[in-house]
Amino acid sequence: MEEEIVFYDRKMGDDLVKILSNDGYYKWLIPYVKNHPELDFQTGHDAKSGRSWFSIYKGTGRIFTISSSRGGKISSPKADKKYMSLSDAIFNRGKIDEFTFNEYLKRIENEPKLDRYYISKLGEKEGYYQTLISRRYTINTQYDDDFIIADKEMVIGFKDEIEKKQWNDPIENDISNNIVELRKQYVKPLPKIIQSKYGEFDFLGVKWNGDLLIMELKQDDASKTALSPIQVGYYYKQLKKLIEQDKKFFDKLIEMVKQKVDLGLIRIPNGKSLPKQFSGNIDTCVIIGNERGLSSRMCERYRIVRDLFMPDMVAYKCKDHTGSIVECDLLNK
Repeated sequence: MEEEIVFYDRKMGDDLVKILSNDGYYKWLIPYVKNHPELDFQTGHDAKSGRSWFSIYKGTGRIFTISSSRGGKISSPKADKKYMSLSDAIFNRGKIDEFTFNEYLKRIENEPKLDRYYISKLGEKEGYYQTLISRRYTINTQYDDDFIIADKEMVIGFKDEIEKKQWNDPIENDISNNIVELRKQYVKPLPKIIQSKYGEFDFLGVKWNGDLLIMELKQDDASKTALSPIQVGYYYKQLKKLIEQDKKFFDKLIEMVKQKVDLGLIRIPNGKSLPKQFSGNIDTCVIIGNERGLSSRMCERYRIVRDLFMPDMVAYKCKDHTGSIVECDLLNK
């Protein structure tokens, strides 16, 4: 059998699922996350190493992770280094229950250096909207929604770094050529350096009709919002190429979603059902938390970049603090 060069398989292994389920050691963990609106989850699997993980986030800060190896061994809890020193009980003594987690969250909230990952005295940060939107379209999906968020911080797996570079080079070259064209068309100053390659998809959505939805979230930097069609264009080309090469991509994506549904991490409203096949359409969008900081010049730049890179891309903003999104007229004109 020919070895896969590129792959996508993010469904968690059975050993990790077992301890998160109703009769598992961590059975309290998922209900705990669902009952704390400032928290969100991420699941993942690395098909190359066989490692699976379940992480809890506060904004963009990864505050807790448990993982399993290919052999089924469950790791000790870990977090980003900036958080681990805040709870000796959890990360050194292995005392993990709701009481110790409550104490841990209080310490995070009282640590001034960590406010940039969620919310600060200056207002909501990108991580705030990341949590808000993610929860809204996973555990709080409503009947009238036309999509669910299936994956977060989505990454494509590769055999090795050499294959990764070779696979992505044609995509990067296409983007680079369009950046050259952008500089010709937009006579006003542009950043000296504009990226032509990117890493993780913020969100990957699935619509009930089988369409896929690439979602990029921007909040803290209006200039990055203006250039976001370049980033989304890169992801679009990656996803399109992946689907062409991996005929089982959509099936694996839906299997991962079903696993999340079974664990209570995604809600399928009554009357809705997961699509059985990919429609062939990939929609794209950028989401901003609110319109503060969007100057007329930035909006003009966004529309020029959009028309060159992703003409059908739609911009959204949060309707309110529930995380529901609506079209952003300032950017979509």
